[in-house]
Amino acid sequence: MLRSCVAKRATTTTFVVEPTNYGWSVGCGATRVGLFMTQRQALDAVKKCRAELTAKGQRSTVVVRASDPRSSANRSPRSYSFRR
Repeated sequence: MLRSCVAKRATTTTFVVEPTNYGWSVGCGATRVGLFMTQRQALDAVKKCRAELTAKGQRSTVVVRASDPRSSANRSPRSYSFRR
């Protein structure tokens, strides 16, 4: 019996965090995951989603399209673009 071994390329889920007129939007592909009042809330939601994906052995990335000047007024700048 012959078997062909086909390596499957792991897909990476990309979450996009960006400001809108109504708050901070979190999207995954063409799907909106949620709309949040602050960037911190949006990033916390993404963190939870990424933890679930990691538990399943899946990869994910985060792209933040802007920064919230109110949340970083008294703190040093942080980068939220990271891979897992």
